[in-house]
Order: sequence, then structure tokens, then C-alpha cells
Amino acid sequence: MTPRAAIIAGFAAILALVIATDRYARRAGSGIRPLPATLTAALRSRLARVVILSAWLWLGWHFLAR
Repeated sequence: MTPRAAIIAGFAAILALVIATDRYARRAGSGIRPLPATLTAALRSRLARVVILSAWLWLGWHFLAR
């Protein structure tokens, strides 16, 4: 497995974990907030918006620049 394939597999595993956690959070009685509620709370802060935008740009550059 090439390093690029390993990194992509790692990001795919993180995405699968986020989706599984969000599905679990939507069950009745769960103590975890769903992803949209979490992002809404995180985006209230200017610093968090800058960090999220920077992470989004970094991911886009590394996956789409080739």
C-alpha cells in the first residue's frame, strides 16, 4: 500500500466514524449531539470558523491539487 493510499484510507475511516457517531447521536435518549447541532455550536466563534475553513482548505489542497 502506497503512503497516499494509506492516508486516503485513514481519512475514509475518520469519515465513517463521523457518520456512525452522527447516526448514533440521532437515536432517542443519546447523550451525544448530532453533527449539525455540533457544527452550529462550533461556528458561533470566529476562531472556530477560521480553523474549520483552514482545515477545509488544507484537505481540498491535498486531495484536489493533483
